[in-house]
Amino acid sequence: MTLKMKNSVDRKINSDEFEILCQSEKKLLSHISNVLACHKPQKFIYKKTKSRPAAVLIPIFFKNNQAHLLFTKRTDYVEHHKGQISFPGGSRDAADRSLQITALRETEEEVGIKTNDVTILGQTDMFLTNTHFLVTPFVGYYSYPYSYTINDGEIDRLIEIPLLHFLNDETFEIKPYQKDGYNWRVHYYYYGDEVVWGVTGFLLSNFLSIVFGLNRNISEVNPA
Repeated sequence: MTLKMKNSVDRKINSDEFEILCQSEKKLLSHISNVLACHKPQKFIYKKTKSRPAAVLIPIFFKNNQAHLLFTKRTDYVEHHKGQISFPGGSRDAADRSLQITALRETEEEVGIKTNDVTILGQTDMFLTNTHFLVTPFVGYYSYPYSYTINDGEIDRLIEIPLLHFLNDETFEIKPYQKDGYNWRVHYYYYGDEVVWGVTGFLLSNFLSIVFGLNRNISEVNPA
């Protein structure tokens, strides 16, 4: 099965436009919220299976007049995706009235960013992971600096990466990966010694494709 992520912008944003957006809080937040308001979220489900609903927050903040994304480095104690770089988030609790609440609750529990301090800008596309979570990402903004409170049972450390860094194609590659009879094309992003990959790589590619028109918009899952 081949899953193609559709862009929500009419054309790719050039490097100058991208740099201007990444340096202007007002312009970037307006651009993201306007694009996502027009975007109809899709579901990318590579097989029919029972899944658990989950949600993540794609957190954006400005530091030194540059837009950044916040990632978490997971500990080796968590049940799933040990040691990987992720967006804050997790599975939906029965008490959560919506998946947006799930994303915000999990973010507060993991890194201490309070729900009232996050402005939700919109939703991207939903993905079924190979661990059978159906993940819904929400894009949110918060003011920096922030007094984080890290849950050290789940989070080893926080990683801040400038958004502009992801414009460079040299930071990105796709590698084949086989699991449970499926051939995956896994998205990898590099930042110094840090590697963002797996479902977070897919979610990041989808976000960049929808909002900025980058050509990182194909994930392929084929039977082995």
